[in-house]
Amino acid sequence: MITRHLRLCEHESRHVDWDHATREAVAQAAEHWRLQHGLAQPPLAFEGADGRLLCAQQHVGVVEAGGVCVEIYPKLDSALVDDPGLIEERAGTVMANLHWLLAESGYGNLVDAGEASVDDSPEGMADLLAWLFALRMRQQLGLGMPQEYVGRREDLRLVRGRIEFSRQATVHFGRPDVIACAWDDFTPDTPLARLLKCAAELLLARVRLASAASALRDALAMLEDVASVHPLEAMSQAAGIRWSRLNARWRSCHDLALAALRGLGREMHSGGTESFVFLLDMNALFECHCARWLERRWRVPVQEQVRLGTLLVSPNRRLGQDADFLWLDDDVVWVGDAKYKRPNAGEWPKIDDVRQIICYGQMVLRLHPGKCSRLMLLFPTTGHETASEHEAFDGQALHLQGVSIVRPRP
Repeated sequence: MITRHLRLCEHESRHVDWDHATREAVAQAAEHWRLQHGLAQPPLAFEGADGRLLCAQQHVGVVEAGGVCVEIYPKLDSALVDDPGLIEERAGTVMANLHWLLAESGYGNLVDAGEASVDDSPEGMADLLAWLFALRMRQQLGLGMPQEYVGRREDLRLVRGRIEFSRQATVHFGRPDVIACAWDDFTPDTPLARLLKCAAELLLARVRLASAASALRDALAMLEDVASVHPLEAMSQAAGIRWSRLNARWRSCHDLALAALRGLGREMHSGGTESFVFLLDMNALFECHCARWLERRWRVPVQEQVRLGTLLVSPNRRLGQDADFLWLDDDVVWVGDAKYKRPNAGEWPKIDDVRQIICYGQMVLRLHPGKCSRLMLLFPTTGHETASEHEAFDGQALHLQGVSIVRPRP
């Protein structure tokens, strides 16, 4: 049971007065998430001489463990967290903006484009995940149940389907009263349906948003013929799902269900689900958002994470240089780099960022001889999308472009 809530922003530290058991539970849940997603460091860690300084990284979301709920907000919403009186008033706006970003960027296929307008906005990350999953389930269940033919094998007294002669001649040799049968049964109790039901049950136990809870209950009512299984069993069976055009429409529900179940902590292995983690990498999300923004603005395909070469002539992958974006416009090669940073007066652009993008421009000319290069640094803004032109020492044009991360008002 959650008894305490803590809100902070990315890359922020807070001193907590939690006991050792609580801190250990939170640390283990964050470490489990790190291992599940192959991160270099956990999204939450305790530091300081007394081990009570809670430090967040570049992930936004929720970590529930040890009776506490830690909500991590985007760093551009630091004013919301600093003023507790504004949290309840503006939390829905923050979640609506985050949902709009997911829809515009297509990050993780969590939200389909065009579904960013919401009437009942979630006010927390756990509610956001439940709300996204409930939307998907309601949409797909309206088109039909996730039924398919499942192979069955059973020993019967009468023939059903086909006789397995090899098993009949070995296992049941000399027993004419038992027939080894195998058949295909068209049933809703499939590995996909079990995964969806398991995730719906998990999210329903945690959701606070009334509309999402109602949609999840409706989904569970329609899945009443599906067996309830343990999360580990549901994920294990889901690995064997065979995707085709017949069940492809369930892929987004499947991905969201896995995101929910993978957030369960180590307690899941012993039968409990006391810890839960759902996080989004804001650096990766902003990069996806910028890629889609560039494609809409320039109306050309944009290549992402392009290897331009290495800093040394000898091949050394450790010194490889990857540009976030690369696109062609007539005789101009554009190189873009997304920086999820808040520009500060007198400190923007950062010298390291400018040095990096200039190096990218020089390297891209080696890949596209005869063309000229232009550079672009993209940064987030909650206001107007301002832009400014500069010239580097080597003559390359540098374009500083603000990209809005706020859902436009109708």
